[in-house]
Amino acid sequence: MLKYKKILVPYDGSDHAKKAVQQASDLAAAGDGTKIYIASVCNMVSAMSNFDQVSIAEGCLTTKLLEDRESQCQKDIAEAKSMIPKDIPVEELYEVGSPGPVLLNMAEDNGIDLVVMGSRGLGPLKGIFMGSVSSYMVSRSKCPVLIVK
Repeated sequence: MLKYKKILVPYDGSDHAKKAVQQASDLAAAGDGTKIYIASVCNMVSAMSNFDQVSIAEGCLTTKLLEDRESQCQKDIAEAKSMIPKDIPVEELYEVGSPGPVLLNMAEDNGIDLVVMGSRGLGPLKGIFMGSVSSYMVSRSKCPVLIVK
């Protein structure tokens, strides 16, 4: 059996992401010293798309929106961590940006062996079979990507 030492799990609170955390936990439990990296990416472009008619030139709206999104991302990370058995080491990763490229950088910067992610998240764009971020990761990642449905 393959043993992974570093598993990245993008988490957004969706049902598919919850299943991915469970799958990653099972894989980590089978390994010796496997660490799970819970990643949350604040996608400001997606969040601001809800404000079509609002001028954001002053920056006040974007500052408040960023604070709200960061707070939600921290809640998501805490929720994901609570689902992982206490004997499995966990590291939190948070960044603002476009999810696909940010996750690729996180994987590379942390020497990730495996990415475990849901097939669809909570984002506004949904693919026919896979979400846009999971499709992006499968086509560009340098390490294996396990898509959980």
